Amino acid sequence: MLYVRLSLMTPKPDEAAVVAGIIDDLLAVYAAQPGYITGYSLRSPESEQLGRVTVWRDAEAADAAAQVQHVLAQRAELTPLVEADSHLEWSFEAAAADESLVALVGR
Repeated sequence: MLYVRLSLMTPKPDEAAVVAGIIDDLLAVYAAQPGYITGYSLRSPESEQLGRVTVWRDAEAADAAAQVQHVLAQRAELTPLVEADSHLEWSFEAAAADESLVALVGR
């Protein structure tokens, strides 16, 4: 099973480019971390939301990457740039197409 992290946020007015730059930077840092598989930056065509999704070998790899000092600093930079209570983060165990979600749910 893989591990997926999803982060969505709404930038404050005139801050979208700065927020997007931080997201791009975070993805570049994550890509160099052990256990990283892939990641994508996200922009909603229906709203102002921006975000990122990353796929990891396991939760431990994702957790270790989240504790890298540069990641902590960049995430702190995001706080004043996004609308209050708009920064949402979710984590998922993921079944690949050739794996069973039933097995994952049954654990």
